Amino acid sequence: MPELREVFEMVTKQTEPDLDAWREQEQRHRRASRNRKLGAFAVAAGIGLVAVVVVIRAAGDGTGTQPAVQPTPVAVPEVDYQLDLQTGEMTPLPNSIAGENDGGSGYAVSPDGRMLAYSATGNEGNGQVFVADLDGTGIRQVTREARGATSPDWSPDGTKIAYVEGHDTIVQNVFVLDLATGTATQVTNESSGLWAPHFSPDGSSIVYGAPNRYGRWVIWIVPATGGRSHLLVGAGRVRPVGDSMLSPDGSQLAFVAEAGQGTDIWIADADGSGLRPVARGHGENLWAPKWSPDGTRLVYWTDSALDVFVVDVTTDEGQRVADGADAAWLDDHTLIVDSGL
Repeated sequence: MPELREVFEMVTKQTEPDLDAWREQEQRHRRASRNRKLGAFAVAAGIGLVAVVVVIRAAGDGTGTQPAVQPTPVAVPEVDYQLDLQTGEMTPLPNSIAGENDGGSGYAVSPDGRMLAYSATGNEGNGQVFVADLDGTGIRQVTREARGATSPDWSPDGTKIAYVEGHDTIVQNVFVLDLATGTATQVTNESSGLWAPHFSPDGSSIVYGAPNRYGRWVIWIVPATGGRSHLLVGAGRVRPVGDSMLSPDGSQLAFVAEAGQGTDIWIADADGSGLRPVARGHGENLWAPKWSPDGTRLVYWTDSALDVFVVDVTTDEGQRVADGADAAWLDDHTLIVDSGL
């Protein structure tokens, strides 16, 4: 598939992006965020329970199926929480963190598992990136962008954080913050919106989604120090529209792709070949796939019923594991879950 390995022209070449397409995708994600919060409130206020569901894919179909529901009542915290996938135990996060996270981009876990990065209202009155120890201490605001900052991601060595500057604005770019010096460096030169950045496993590059010069959403990779962005996955038979992330060994890429009225989760080899779906939305929106540290599973969420799923990328078998939204891996058996409230 040579179209998936095209190298995009220098980003400094001036071409008008399709801002209507960006606005449409941004509004879709905002509706998803708003709906999950309203849905979570209704669930918490009504019954305070969650159904734990097993999703069994049709054997050998390679496309995924909608989950079959077998409810088992489980008490769910009304704040963001840790979920132990082995025991089902749910531990609320300290209110000093959970009470401040704006829920717009979930949590990013530091490589050593001791700290969280998240977006909350800063001293500037808009969204900024904060970091805190997992126990709720050591909270500090690390960005001070006039236009806001969101969607943080830790570098593999834990010394830097990538984020999106231009929170709630049309033009957004990726910046990398050196935590030791407090210096932030702009690494992209986009003229419209983009999706959450993620470092490559070796920390040398950043993967993100943004429109190409034709206004079609694609996936780019750019040096973490800034420079020329290269096309990673183009708008071929699948159309990327959301978050993307390389696997821990760098061999595969997971990303969100458009599917009619909803979105699916796809994976591809790192060179853009070997495309295949691992979770189908069937008209619903699936968001924010994140790799487990061992590279065997993806966690993602669907906004229609405020569901968090984990899917095995080898067997494509999935399981609904929690009530909530955007989730991140703390380790191979523990998730940090945004309750959506």
